[in-house]
Amino acid sequence: MTTAAPPGGGTGRVRLRQLWTVACGTGTAASIGLALLVLGTVFIAMAIPRASQGLRTDALRRTLARQPASSTAVLGSLAYQTFDVAFLGRPFGAAQLAATPGELAGNLTRRRLPVVASGAWVGLTSGYAVVGGAGPRAKPGGIPPRMKIVYRDRLARNSRLVSGRLPVLGPAFRGRIVLQVAVTPATAARFGLRPGSQLSYGSGVYLVVTGIIRPAGPESAFWTTDPILATPEEETSPPPGLTRYWIGAAFISPAEVPPLQTSIPTGSLQVSWAVPLSTARLTAGQAPAMAGRLSAAVSTAGTLITTTNNVPTEVLLSSGLLGVLASFTAEDHAATSVLSLLFVSLAVIGIVTVLLGAGLVAARRREEFTLLRARGGSLRQVAALALAAAAILALPASVAGGLLAILVTPGGGVPAAWWLAGGTLAAALAGLPVIAVGLQGGAGRRAVRGTAPRRGAAARRLVAEVALAAVAVGGLVVLRRQGLAVGSVNAYASAAPVLVALLAAIVVVRGYPAVLRLGLRLARARPGVSTLVGLARATRTSASAVVPVFALVLALAVVAFGTMLGDAVHRGQVAQSWREVGADAVIQASASARPLTAAAERSIAAAAGPVRTATVAVTAGSLRPGPQVAVAVLDPSRYAALVADTPGPAFPASALARPPAGPVPVLAAATVAGAVPGHTTTLLIGARKLTVRLAGQVRRVPGVGAGALVVLPAWALGTRPPPTVMLVAGPHVDGAGLTAAVRRALPGAPVILRSDALAALARAPLPDAANHAIAESAAAAALFSALIVLISLLMSAPSRDITLMRLATMGLGRGQARRLVLVETLPLVLAATAGGVASAWALAPLVAPSISLASLTGSGAGVPVRIEPLPLAACAAGLVLLAAGVLAAQFVLARRRGVARALRVGD
Repeated sequence: MTTAAPPGGGTGRVRLRQLWTVACGTGTAASIGLALLVLGTVFIAMAIPRASQGLRTDALRRTLARQPASSTAVLGSLAYQTFDVAFLGRPFGAAQLAATPGELAGNLTRRRLPVVASGAWVGLTSGYAVVGGAGPRAKPGGIPPRMKIVYRDRLARNSRLVSGRLPVLGPAFRGRIVLQVAVTPATAARFGLRPGSQLSYGSGVYLVVTGIIRPAGPESAFWTTDPILATPEEETSPPPGLTRYWIGAAFISPAEVPPLQTSIPTGSLQVSWAVPLSTARLTAGQAPAMAGRLSAAVSTAGTLITTTNNVPTEVLLSSGLLGVLASFTAEDHAATSVLSLLFVSLAVIGIVTVLLGAGLVAARRREEFTLLRARGGSLRQVAALALAAAAILALPASVAGGLLAILVTPGGGVPAAWWLAGGTLAAALAGLPVIAVGLQGGAGRRAVRGTAPRRGAAARRLVAEVALAAVAVGGLVVLRRQGLAVGSVNAYASAAPVLVALLAAIVVVRGYPAVLRLGLRLARARPGVSTLVGLARATRTSASAVVPVFALVLALAVVAFGTMLGDAVHRGQVAQSWREVGADAVIQASASARPLTAAAERSIAAAAGPVRTATVAVTAGSLRPGPQVAVAVLDPSRYAALVADTPGPAFPASALARPPAGPVPVLAAATVAGAVPGHTTTLLIGARKLTVRLAGQVRRVPGVGAGALVVLPAWALGTRPPPTVMLVAGPHVDGAGLTAAVRRALPGAPVILRSDALAALARAPLPDAANHAIAESAAAAALFSALIVLISLLMSAPSRDITLMRLATMGLGRGQARRLVLVETLPLVLAATAGGVASAWALAPLVAPSISLASLTGSGAGVPVRIEPLPLAACAAGLVLLAAGVLAAQFVLARRRGVARALRVGD
């Protein structure tokens, strides 16, 4: 009789069933939970560093987007005589110029720079010369304007014709050189030009306007490299002949490049290039390499281009992008070193959580492994079965978690994320076999030797604890001496929160049994069984609490440390906002056509809320002997009262008190104070001459700034000049109401609000990205805390349920049972909470001095990381409430199973 082979589909189902049996065995729920735990842990280990990289990349791109296009291009310049050497002193044409941008772009491309070759251009620019025939708007005070002549090879592509036509070759007649030009609408409006207008340029050159052109893409490097091309500006000549005049530019045609070289002095001509760089796809991780290549390109003698005469020429290059990238890279490295503390700690928490999950699976499948041993299986076979189960569960879960992290955080490749995820996978693969073999090996030894512990166990534990403590102390010493690695992740130094938590966990695990035994002795003298049995069971489980306690201590420390970092960054930004503004609001009254009267000041103050105000009159003065200075005239007592409501240093109003006789006391900036001989000098303010005495120094006056500054008390002047600045300070300034009141009372006067400055600092690209990363890390640590508590309680749930069943058969009431559960479990949670609070408390003095948050506060000033009791208390309370909630749920489920009633009838 023959048996037909099962079809292929049946064989596949059998194999799947076998894999399911190997993977889950008798612990289906725990095994599925371990797979989900591995998936989530790998996801967090990869996603948070990748998300941080993505946030930092977004910060870089936002920073670059704020830069003008001229700052993200490579610019080159060369004197005309140097470039003209290749042509033997003969004028060259536009065609010879047009060949050079492509060669320059090609050389930059070979240096692996992201060149936008299609946007490269070359230009020939003259110096400024006085022009005649301009309209009256270009001649303030009768001073004639000046103009330069510009050729750009991509003018037609970067402009739109508004009226007239583009220039061509101008005619020459009666010995005069005529160049046809095009100008922008702003230049035409200022100089009074239209198609057909004529201007004289220097001597013997005439410009005829043939067209008005509008910039196409005014934000491009073509126009932002030299803003004069699009919009004229008013210029001030240096002393002694101090005059103001307008300057502008006009474009010539390609055919007019040779006549330009023969009609004006060539010493003023300059050849210039611009090669735009593509930064849209630049990531934070690529920024240092990009900065290095760009620095190599611009710091060398020059980049070779080849003219049509095959004469190599070196062009001097520059790029504003280099400074932007260097600044961002330095700040990014500082921020990354701080965030690495959280990333490494999170990875360790995840690994410990996975090990706890593996322990739960091993406990659920313990009877299965014991049966295998009873049937003659060796420990090696137990390890092989557990390893196969771990591989079936962990490998697909790890791949799924990694893929999910990549999908959620595209473009955020971080090498550290891979080895953090690899550590999680290694823990998942090794944890289950090691724990399963340990349980079976321990059971075998107890069966042979009895339950008495070996004498060497205590010694081994002591040696292990001393070794771990030495590792922790060594890591903290390395961190304090060397600091965090800049630009990379040093796992040993970055594991500082882990090391501090390890020390706290050792102390807690050592002290926890002693406290429990003391409580047990006290409970024996009191009536009732709940407290006694609960403490007795807690004492039995204290030896196995090392891993859960360490995990909870670390998780709570990371949550609290992340909160402290976020708070420190906020405090630093607040301090920087005060340094930038100096008061809650600064009103520049000098910009308004209306004067700042006492009535206007009162109306503005009333709209702002309960505030203090002070006014400052800024005028020009000079010291004899000494420099020109800005003089801030103010009421010392009123100004000091306002400054007292700010975090800044107190204003020395007493130093400016009116003396009975003698010179007028003044305060001066350090640069001015050093120029006052004998601390007494003469101060000239208009027609007033005052003998003043240096009574102290002042750094700055809000709204006035620093520099050459002298602070003069208002009583020294009989008639105080009109105020130019109004300062407002108060705990709750109504910014909208104040702005509206200023708009009514002082039209045109700008209002600088400290709240706006603080919001700008908080929204700055890199600090904003770091704050998000800190918040995400703290949230992930809180999630791990919940998982650790849940797994720990699930591991002890079977033993606790059996105890409750047995005591219920002896008449234990529901309230007593609930109290027993709490007394057994909450001491461990409370001990871990105390350790977490202690480790978080210790992180501030131990770790904070080795990190710098200056890059996240918008200033170069550091900010201390302080201990914040409220976040610590909130984290601790949340952990205890979570444990109590899980215990209540377990208690309800145990009561609903009705096992106690089955025991009463002998089932």
